[in-house]
Amino acid sequence: MSMKTRRLWAGSAAVAFYAALAATWLQRGVPANLLWTCHLGCLLVGVAVLAGRPGPCAVGVLWLVLGNILWLINLAGGGEFIFTSQLTHLGGLLVGLWYARRAGFPRGSWLRALAGMTVLHVLSGFITPARENVNLAFRVFDGWEKTFPDFQVYRLFLLAVSAVLFLAVELLLRRGAPAKKTV
Repeated sequence: MSMKTRRLWAGSAAVAFYAALAATWLQRGVPANLLWTCHLGCLLVGVAVLAGRPGPCAVGVLWLVLGNILWLINLAGGGEFIFTSQLTHLGGLLVGLWYARRAGFPRGSWLRALAGMTVLHVLSGFITPARENVNLAFRVFDGWEKTFPDFQVYRLFLLAVSAVLFLAVELLLRRGAPAKKTV
């Protein structure tokens, strides 16, 4: 099977994962949840793999790494397990890592991921309902209120932790990926 065919299958799978999750949220009447950075990360990975674009794929991978950590914290704290959510979180990440290993992980992806996530955070505060707290745009994550009584301090903490995580993951993944784009 050619690399182009593998990219077609992998990218289509990631887009399908997002579509399956979209169907779940639309059926539940909560379309705003499609705008979570991790969910959009899966869609971004899929589109980037289909287009043969390592840069956007790297951003999607970084969003998914952070999103998976928060998703697991949410589940550990009693959050609802939604079957289709594992498709985007795990499936999207696996597709993104597969492609990054073949196409490379561009330098500076961590900064693009941070900028994009910040834009999504702010945008979520304008276009999503507060009750959903999409991208943590309205309040401190449930259960963390005692640790972060001030929402602005919490936002700065998330930004700093995200920056460090994105940079660390980029450095780690660049070690295992080709230096140049090969796909």
